[in-house]
Amino acid sequence: MKSYLKNIWHGVTTTAKGMRLTWRHFMTKPTTIQYPDPGEETYFSPYERGLHEFEPEKCIVCYLCAKACPVDCIRIEEDKGERKGKQKVLTVYEIDYNKCLFCELCVDPCPVDCIHMGQQYDLASFDRTEHVKIDFMNGEGPWRTAKTSAHPDAGLRGHLEGKD
Repeated sequence: MKSYLKNIWHGVTTTAKGMRLTWRHFMTKPTTIQYPDPGEETYFSPYERGLHEFEPEKCIVCYLCAKACPVDCIRIEEDKGERKGKQKVLTVYEIDYNKCLFCELCVDPCPVDCIHMGQQYDLASFDRTEHVKIDFMNGEGPWRTAKTSAHPDAGLRGHLEGKD
């Protein structure tokens, strides 16, 4: 009989502890963000690794970022015939986000600091082949930021405000 009452007391106390925690969270304001509503700002840690930001005017076509990539998702092409003085001319800088691990190993070896990890992360689409390979030289996509395009409305904010 003693163990029976002890089991009942244990059940009541653990249920009371659980309900206390439930009621405490029930009375707080929810932290759900209504994504993708433009009025909602999401918080990003400074260490967040989103889509790459690339500054093509700084690139010296050294291929170090592509060599450092562990999954070989960066494709770089240069124009063999044309040069700006001694500098090579970059024609294709493409990242395949089907393969990308967002490991940031491509950022460190760059001697001119032209590739960065951004805070844009959304590659959602209804088609698996759409918006997966991004050629930063062609100005593709609404995910581009001011660093990756000369056009001021090319960033995410311009896209959400209805500007293309």
